[in-house]
Amino acid sequence: MKAVRLLEYGGQLVFNDVPTPTIARDEILLKIKSTAVNHLDLVKASGTARQILPIDLPWIPGHEFSGVVEQIGSDVAAYAPGDAVFAANETGGAYAEYLAIKPAAIARKLSFEEAASVPVASQTAWQGLFTHGHLEKGQTILIHGGAGAVGAYAVQLASHAGATVIATASGDDEAYLKSIGASRVLDYREAQFEKILGEKVDVVFDLVGGDTQKRSFLVLKEGGHLVSATQPVSQEEAARHRVSGVMMRLAPSGDVLSRIGRLLEEGTIRPDVATVYTLQDAAQAWKDIAEKLPRVHGMSPSEPGAPTRKKHGKLVLRVA
Repeated sequence: MKAVRLLEYGGQLVFNDVPTPTIARDEILLKIKSTAVNHLDLVKASGTARQILPIDLPWIPGHEFSGVVEQIGSDVAAYAPGDAVFAANETGGAYAEYLAIKPAAIARKLSFEEAASVPVASQTAWQGLFTHGHLEKGQTILIHGGAGAVGAYAVQLASHAGATVIATASGDDEAYLKSIGASRVLDYREAQFEKILGEKVDVVFDLVGGDTQKRSFLVLKEGGHLVSATQPVSQEEAARHRVSGVMMRLAPSGDVLSRIGRLLEEGTIRPDVATVYTLQDAAQAWKDIAEKLPRVHGMSPSEPGAPTRKKHGKLVLRVA
């Protein structure tokens, strides 16, 4: 099969032939249709975070994807060849024509391009809000980096859950964020959020990191939750402010993905696809996402000074 691989940390992507995966009794072989381009892939490939995000080289990127079931293991009963599904995993492997995966991680899909853009961002948002942030109806949440892929899902899901949503972003993104459920948008380029917020919040979902995370302790209610998807949270600061702090790691779940899929099908939340590339153009897609996320090696792409995103939505690779 054809695949895009990384041969060494920091190296170039290569497009060539590799063996098609063989599946175990409890696995499914997917024929990949589309896969999304993620900041996570670039960070892993750089090697800067290899202690917490290791990969086995040579490595095929691609953590979220859509496709059609090609073959099922003898112990798989819930799916059959020909079923269209979408999913995410923790190891990658979707920049290829085929991928072996456990059925517990997959769900039935939308359009292929939309479905490939959904799993990582939406599940990260869901787990950040509800699993780790314990967000409830009537509470107030501050989402840093609200206009990014994860942030946009977080805004929509928190609003749907009945929370008051405040997001930090550039002023150019205010209309977009309000259209998907944000009550207020704080322009990080104009003022520090803690000086203009005017209230304390129940949950902070940090998709930026750095100094933004440190200052977030100042706006949390006692007993509140600071959830980071970018870097570890200081437990000393959390204890001093009498809040909880956690750096989350995505745990892909077919059940959560199915619930998100129903919200998408109902139109309650919406996916965004910015640009679709062919698989062999993966290197160009990585260049384009790196331009939008200039601090890819520092894992804090949305800090003040970063260029404004020209398009909202995910970059997607069309495999088949």
